[in-house]
Amino acid sequence: MRKSGLSSTTRTRGTTILGNLAYSIVGIFLATFLSICSAHAQGAPATSSINILPYAEHIVENCAKHPLILEDVLRLGQPSYKTNDKSHNKKFSFGYTACEQWFRWKLEIRPEQAGTWWLQIAPTFLDSVKVYVPRADGSYQEIRTGDHVPNTERVMRSRQFLIPLELSSEHSAYYYVQVRTSSTLTLGMTLWKPEAYINAAAQENTLYGVLFGLTLTAIVICLIGGGWFKEPFYFVMAAFLFCNGLSHFTVNGFDQFLLYPDNTQWPDRMLSFSAFAAGLSGVSLYLVFLQPKPYYPRFTIFCWGVATLSGTGALASLLGFPSPLMSGVGAILVLGSMFVLTLLMIKHRLIPALLMLILFLPQVLTLFLQIARNFSLLPMTFWTTHVWAIMSMLQIPFVALVVMLRVRAQEKAYLIEQEKTRLHRDLFSMVAHELRTPLAVVSSAIANIELQTAESNPELAPRFLRANLGLSRLNSLIDNALAEDRLLDKGIQLQHQWITMDLFLAQLRELRAVEPPHSLKLNLQDAYETLYADPHWLGIAILNLLDNAIKYSPAGGLIQVNVTTENNMTAIAIVDNGIGIPADAATKIFDKFYRADNATALRGVSGIGLGLSLVQTIVTLHNGQLTYHPNPVGGSIFTIYLPSVL
Repeated sequence: MRKSGLSSTTRTRGTTILGNLAYSIVGIFLATFLSICSAHAQGAPATSSINILPYAEHIVENCAKHPLILEDVLRLGQPSYKTNDKSHNKKFSFGYTACEQWFRWKLEIRPEQAGTWWLQIAPTFLDSVKVYVPRADGSYQEIRTGDHVPNTERVMRSRQFLIPLELSSEHSAYYYVQVRTSSTLTLGMTLWKPEAYINAAAQENTLYGVLFGLTLTAIVICLIGGGWFKEPFYFVMAAFLFCNGLSHFTVNGFDQFLLYPDNTQWPDRMLSFSAFAAGLSGVSLYLVFLQPKPYYPRFTIFCWGVATLSGTGALASLLGFPSPLMSGVGAILVLGSMFVLTLLMIKHRLIPALLMLILFLPQVLTLFLQIARNFSLLPMTFWTTHVWAIMSMLQIPFVALVVMLRVRAQEKAYLIEQEKTRLHRDLFSMVAHELRTPLAVVSSAIANIELQTAESNPELAPRFLRANLGLSRLNSLIDNALAEDRLLDKGIQLQHQWITMDLFLAQLRELRAVEPPHSLKLNLQDAYETLYADPHWLGIAILNLLDNAIKYSPAGGLIQVNVTTENNMTAIAIVDNGIGIPADAATKIFDKFYRADNATALRGVSGIGLGLSLVQTIVTLHNGQLTYHPNPVGGSIFTIYLPSVL
């Protein structure tokens, strides 16, 4: 039985298409990456941007329930300030904290620097940011931003936190910043000339535009592969790519800016959801690709437990219970589990394990780089800020190559399987054809001897009957062996015609006599039900199922043929009370040459496993479906579903 309707030509063409897409991804990545590196290497002029952090000072951390107000902070005192004097507290990374942090900074602006600047505060997942801008009269203007402030209510509508400032060389005073977030806090503050910011934002948007485009292309490749080969690996890989892309989408503020600018709850939910979902898809991908269960069943259960916890966290986040801290802990647990699993599987499946190690190595490096930046071991620059996006861009071409290797391996296995099937078919066809002549000679000889001894030796009649039954059985096996070849031959066409089911089944009943201890009952929902099919081949299919029902019911019993119609489909069910089929064999019974253990162990019943394969082929060529279900009272139920209308 062929397990796929795809021809080898279609599969080869599909592999070529997927290969071209994969190579295109690699080419696009290299061209874009080099372009961004070249553009960023030139950098913005020193007079177009100012990093605030060297001039900023962390004043106080408030973990009380009641937030501080600016007046409280001003009472802390104002130490003397020197131009370009860096703060003694250089760490602007606070890990996961719900405490509010207060900062202040002051710049001495030269006359040529005076004018409009845009203050950019990063990252884009800070819950609440308040900037206090000094006025000439000594008072302060409060400007609110952060992802808990609707995008439409911010002073500048952008996916990033931007605040316009008018800087003058004649007036300098302290600027105060209050920050509160439930996520990890690594603060960045930069002043930009508007035109310089627009150029920098264009580079950043290009980076993420290419990342999302490559991710979408890789997802399409995986879905095409999954649709062709019907394997969970491709769909799990597509889910992993989607969740990874969603994480970038939410962490960088695209979701609130584009999808829900007036909503202040979904940014936290989606940020936490994407992190948990990425963990779930990552562990699932490892388990599906490496198949560690035969080697490490307990650790496999543990990994599925990690995946389940990640899925639970993702669901809880969507329901309104996001937990950024738990998502961070979960990320470490997920990466640790996958790393250990890789090391374990290297001994058993070297190449797949190395492929997964290379695939997730960027994630591990990114995690360490992010931790180093969060503890101020690395400066906050374009590269440390966007290292995750860059590493993901490195991942995606490799993902495409992994998928291509998987496709080519399956293509090779498919061709080998097709060649084996062809050799089996040729062998059985040759043997079946060669058996025709000697069987005809034997049958003719037995018939002559029976005629000559009918009167003189009547006691030999039962032996002649058994001999003729054996010859009939051999001819039936040969017919089944040759029938599928004739069906699959391109020159053979089904001869469809309208069949009246009651007359059709009555004819089949005459062809296949059912004798005690068996009995046959026909149940038709509508005696005048008609079906458009090839009566010859459909008859062979039903007779094969009837023959199996009789053979595998050694104790006898009732055999039923039930014909019903529902949703423009005609169902022909053959029900017996026989030995049934073991649960572990139910998925294999339609394979050619396969027989279940309880069938082979049954004495006096012969077969080579061709009958159900032939029935499956006949039903498929009728655009129908053949199913098996165990009979609740014991035995089997085989049902043929065929379209009732043209």
